[in-house]
Amino acid sequence: MPIWKRIAANPAGAPDRLSPLALGAILLAEGYASLGTEILALRRIAPWAGTSVDVTTVLLAAYLAALAGGYRRGGRLARDGDPRPRLAFRLTLAAALAAFWLSEPGILLAFGLPLPPLVQAAFYAVVGIAPVGWLLAECVLLAHACAPTGERSATAGRVFALSTVGNVAGALATTFLLLRFLGTAAAALVLCAGLLGAALLAFRRSVPLAACAAVAVFLAVDLWTEASVYVERNAYADYRIAERDGGRVLELNQQWASRHDAAGKGWPYVELLEATLCEAGETRVLVLGAGGMTIGQGAPCALEPVFLDLDPDLERIASDFLDVPEGAAGTFHARDARAFLRDDPGGWDAIVADAFTNWRSVPRHLLTVEFYRLARSRLRPGGSLYVNHVAHGDPAGERLFLTRVERTLRSVFAGCAMRETGLPPGTGWHAAATIPRGLLFRCLRSDLDGDRAVYSDALPRADLDRGLRLGAPD
Repeated sequence: MPIWKRIAANPAGAPDRLSPLALGAILLAEGYASLGTEILALRRIAPWAGTSVDVTTVLLAAYLAALAGGYRRGGRLARDGDPRPRLAFRLTLAAALAAFWLSEPGILLAFGLPLPPLVQAAFYAVVGIAPVGWLLAECVLLAHACAPTGERSATAGRVFALSTVGNVAGALATTFLLLRFLGTAAAALVLCAGLLGAALLAFRRSVPLAACAAVAVFLAVDLWTEASVYVERNAYADYRIAERDGGRVLELNQQWASRHDAAGKGWPYVELLEATLCEAGETRVLVLGAGGMTIGQGAPCALEPVFLDLDPDLERIASDFLDVPEGAAGTFHARDARAFLRDDPGGWDAIVADAFTNWRSVPRHLLTVEFYRLARSRLRPGGSLYVNHVAHGDPAGERLFLTRVERTLRSVFAGCAMRETGLPPGTGWHAAATIPRGLLFRCLRSDLDGDRAVYSDALPRADLDRGLRLGAPD
């Protein structure tokens, strides 16, 4: 028999019990909000702290620890007195906290602190999101105390089953419907409205009006911010278009992803990339990470770019940014880069890896030796892989990452060169390491790829490798 029928078949008993339908609705709303809060929190911190494993782990660990504490505390609260007022109060307070921490004011508070990004994310997780999980966990046990009388273990099973069904609904609806079609503010609105509705069902007289007003204010600010400041905030990124230095800039997750002006001029690394592509006759180009789809705009030759990005809305956003019809900037596919390359027959003149989740992080599956080998296999003989990275001007924090990035590239490609872009003219090597700049790597597919020989005293063959193979100078 379905869960909801089994609950409906058991009528409410004492005055402090809830009707089966009200209890079911409350548990579904609680479960929806519990997992929806986790998803929205991870989405909201992505522009500020990225989506690296450490950031995700900190948030999930803090939230799960709060759930454990909330379950234990909720069991104690449910033992004495009428649980309905406490249930209603906690549902309302959870809605108020979620409205603040999942909206622009809460994000700006947490990530405006003068702390390293990981510490900011930890503060957001522990101070902001974990209390929501704690309150919702308490609500599950208080709801159990409000359930119609019956065998305790069976009732507990039905209560947690309904809460878990709400978890599933929260995950699917938040990710595939609300974030995809309505944006982050609307997703938070639905979550908080569900909690307030559940609080009214639990015990209307214990719903604080001040908390309801706070929910309305925070969500209204977030809805206004999303509508007036951002082009779009969906499941993938926050997008803004701004005027800067005589051109337009597309901001994606707190980074200036693309620049474009009337002459088609982009960032210095894009100009260098286009000049190199044209000089080498590499016109059939696969671009991993579409950004504003500016590669090819104003290039010195006719390029045929094909852009890949996870966000299916990006082609429309790039069209608005470039002020061209959709499809005019190049072919676009909404696919993961590695999934596309696995199915692609290859033969590309060049592949450009330029994907960022925010200014601090590149998708980690696009940094591995396995990815570079896959990309190499899809290049024509003599084709080039271009990889763009941003160096943030902190030698201590960047040296390890950049050293290993270059080492990983050179483990697959024998011939890799790197150019720094965005530096003032005449900058010396020492000063350049302390200035934020772009690093553009170009790696050529060649027959020497995979060669691991080194020169040593035991095998001094430099003369054989070079001297006897070079012709006489002109």
